[in-house]
Amino acid sequence: MSSYRPKLRHLVVILLLLSSFIVLFAKLIYMETVQYPKLKQEGDNRSDRSIDIKSYRGIILDRNGNPLAISTPVDTIWVDPYYVSADSPELKEVMSILNLSKEKREKIERQVRVREGRSGFVYIERKVQPYLSQKVKDLDITGIHVIREFKRYYPMAEVASHVVGFTNVDGKGQEGLELEFNQFLTGQDGYFEYKKDLHGGVAKVEDNFILPKNGHNLQISIDSRLQYVAYKYLKKGVIKTNSEAGSVIIENIHTGEILAMANYPSYNPNSMADAYPDRRRNRAITDVYELGSVMKVFAAVTALIYGDNVTPEEPVINSHPGFYRIGKNTVRDERDYGEEDLRYILMKSSNVGISKMILGLTDPTILEPSLRNFGFGDKTGIQLPGERDGFVPVKDKWGDFQLATLSFGYGMNATDLQLVAGVSAIANDGKYIKPTILKRKPGEEIDSRVVASKKVSEEMISMMQSVVEDSGGTGTNARIPLYHVAGKTGTARMLAGGTYGAKYLASFVGVVPASDPQLAIVVTIKDPKGDKYGGGSVAAPVFADVALNSLQILGIKPDKIDN
Repeated sequence: MSSYRPKLRHLVVILLLLSSFIVLFAKLIYMETVQYPKLKQEGDNRSDRSIDIKSYRGIILDRNGNPLAISTPVDTIWVDPYYVSADSPELKEVMSILNLSKEKREKIERQVRVREGRSGFVYIERKVQPYLSQKVKDLDITGIHVIREFKRYYPMAEVASHVVGFTNVDGKGQEGLELEFNQFLTGQDGYFEYKKDLHGGVAKVEDNFILPKNGHNLQISIDSRLQYVAYKYLKKGVIKTNSEAGSVIIENIHTGEILAMANYPSYNPNSMADAYPDRRRNRAITDVYELGSVMKVFAAVTALIYGDNVTPEEPVINSHPGFYRIGKNTVRDERDYGEEDLRYILMKSSNVGISKMILGLTDPTILEPSLRNFGFGDKTGIQLPGERDGFVPVKDKWGDFQLATLSFGYGMNATDLQLVAGVSAIANDGKYIKPTILKRKPGEEIDSRVVASKKVSEEMISMMQSVVEDSGGTGTNARIPLYHVAGKTGTARMLAGGTYGAKYLASFVGVVPASDPQLAIVVTIKDPKGDKYGGGSVAAPVFADVALNSLQILGIKPDKIDN
């Protein structure tokens, strides 16, 4: 009995071992046959890796082919915490080469420490110059990786930043053309796949390889030379008058192409340290103002189009005694201008004269559709983000006083772009062309609509020329040598908290050369300080500098011989 029990135990042990081997063998057979494809896929997934190949973002070019935004090669350096610990001397050496701040080093170490022992991805530094990244590559540290990216560079810096805009660290457009045409400029990244060995190296490069598709180039209407001129003299004017801000736009009246659009203050998209939101705003299209007396141009053209036998010399308006009572309200001039025709009304910028001229029309409310016909109250549709549409009141809500104030630029608001586009239409034989920021193609058909006759257009340019060139005109500071100038000054009180305060908007809009119009230019300067704050004193001199330099750069033939 005693010898039987050991034999039985041995037999049970043998049977158990045999059963275990049978189960294990069956499991191996099952894994090799049934589960093999699934396990192979999981294994491949754990060893498969892919690397993106960055595409090249398209270049933004001015009308002459000069780059305004271009991508330059830079590198991004990252660490895999599976191979490199937070306290490793290798990581510290890399951060030392890159000259990272103490705060940034500590942040990277915290991120690595959280992921230590696990495969992961922690940025050490992005947009690194190639000479620095090469030093990191030369260290040949397992787990420290360098990948190629691109950094956007803006050759004109703050001079054209409001038009061109900028991209973020991931290369996505944030403002200006970079935002508006982000999809057009952005390419499609490529990639290649490889299998990783036990040490994290490349064991095998797979056939799955996609080349990147680069973005499209974008050529715009801006002329870098004129853009620089506009910015230079605008900045000079704003600083000289201790003003808050200003804008300049130059438009080719025959094509609608915007040749320059400058704002000051500005910002440098190559260094965003001073790029506060208020500096990034493209005031030329985002800010709306009651423009004041520059709008008398459109009241005058309305009188010529819709008035009975209205000409620059007829009828004669009696503006005595220098103010005009309308119900309980009063329209005032700086002084008593006596009897005035339309030419004299514009030349002296008479509020009383233009009010009486408009209210004397058979249907004074025609002013509203006339303003809308010249583009006010609607966005121009320019290919830039953030454009405002402005405001023109509905005519059935007007009284005589509202009509009067509207005739000299109050009770409505508009952008600088709407103003320059409207004046361009007057100078372009009465044909309105939607402004564009893109360079037109040779032979491209240009859509336009007729807003005034050629005769009215010529009469308006003649009267605007008197504003600048006749003795006693408000725009004499816009005169330039060798060229005739047609223009209009504006000085408007600015609203603050629903009331008109002590701030002014000084403006000047003009056309050159007056005898053969080619360019329309608008200058607005916000809140000039000091005794001189009017458009004729503050904005007209900026216009003169911008106009003369632009005409000479473009080689436009002079139309005046000075004595």
